Amino acid sequence: MKNIIIALLAVLLFSANATAAIKIDSRQARNMDDVQSLGVIYINHNFATESEADQALNEETDARGAHYYHVMLMREPGSNGNMHASADIYK
Repeated sequence: MKNIIIALLAVLLFSANATAAIKIDSRQARNMDDVQSLGVIYINHNFATESEADQALNEETDARGAHYYHVMLMREPGSNGNMHASADIYK
């Protein structure tokens, strides 16, 4: 029974990672002819690093049901600590 539970948890863990959004580069975004654009997402938060902002974009992409995202802007506009990030999202 314990092995079945461990196996089930492993399957759930891998399936959750399989649904994570995929970050694409500019070239890939230009060639996204077979997918539907779902618009642009914007995030303004207090992030310590760009990788945290990228993770937030990934999570927001997942939450909106998109499969791909292309980061358009990631910057820290002032000394207030907020990082602005935006991305095109595709399904």
